[in-house]
Amino acid sequence: MNAMTLKNTIAIFVLSLSLFSCNDGDLEIERVDLSESDIASCDNFRETGLIFKADENEALILQLPTNFLRNRATTDSIESLIPSNSKLYYRFFDGDVDNNYFCSVITPATPSVENEITASGGIVRAATTAKADGSGFNHGIRIHGAVLQNEAGESIIEDEFYLGTFSTSPENANLDIVYSNDNVVSYCNDTLLYKTGITNEGKGIAIVLDLEKDMLLDQVTEEDSLRTSDIGTDSRVFFHIFSGPVPEGYFCASEKPETPEEQAVYEASQGEISIATSENGENNGYVHQINLAKMLLLDNQDRRLIPANTSLGVLTTGGSTDDEDSQP
Repeated sequence: MNAMTLKNTIAIFVLSLSLFSCNDGDLEIERVDLSESDIASCDNFRETGLIFKADENEALILQLPTNFLRNRATTDSIESLIPSNSKLYYRFFDGDVDNNYFCSVITPATPSVENEITASGGIVRAATTAKADGSGFNHGIRIHGAVLQNEAGESIIEDEFYLGTFSTSPENANLDIVYSNDNVVSYCNDTLLYKTGITNEGKGIAIVLDLEKDMLLDQVTEEDSLRTSDIGTDSRVFFHIFSGPVPEGYFCASEKPETPEEQAVYEASQGEISIATSENGENNGYVHQINLAKMLLLDNQDRRLIPANTSLGVLTTGGSTDDEDSQP
């Protein structure tokens, strides 16, 4: 998680202190400051939607709908209403509190909650961006129009404050794929490459690369000058799922057979393709090592279909041993 500050926004809680100070000396809060704490969650965040910031004997807790923060970049911010959809609390404890307090199956007996401020109104807004390295997503969370109310019914309203950035990573789809030719990539021409396989459930899969021109050349590359292409802008990567095994030459055929039936297709939203080319001494052809990096390729359940950084495989061109369905 990234450490985020509440500078210039902590006033909402500082002002609220006058509403919750006790005259009898039992409890008097002088200042709330969680600027040094990170937004955290428990391992079951997908099931609970609970995030929090804890520092010594204070904590901010935000309960979100479980499907609110998705592993998808957003064009515009998304919203959740407080308190009907989301809950926001500030708690003051009689001792130091840490992440284990919120993640325990049974709430610990100590520390105990001495005071709790509940937001009775407001809007949670979140904007989601993909991480540049393809590892996941950053969700910037802001609270607008938060209404905090004490037991006497007195309340204050803060127009906006920035809670911080919360990060999530997609889980793996775990399709258990066995590729047809192990580490071998096939191609139809110098811009259409593919690799096929089958899952443990008998479904056919295919990874298809729609390359930009001049990526697949019979020219040796140096170690520090690989040919690269950005996925989503210059090149595209697709993941196909079929009802059965994919026939040889399927993607090179001008007319596709009726079977197997294509059940789904997903496109990578970002990433980089790199190709390293060397001479093949056996047949005077060329060997192209194709790698994918910083890639986000997710299914409709936000699960990762291919690792962010992976070796797609090897393609051999220009040699006498090329098989027919690998000819351009």
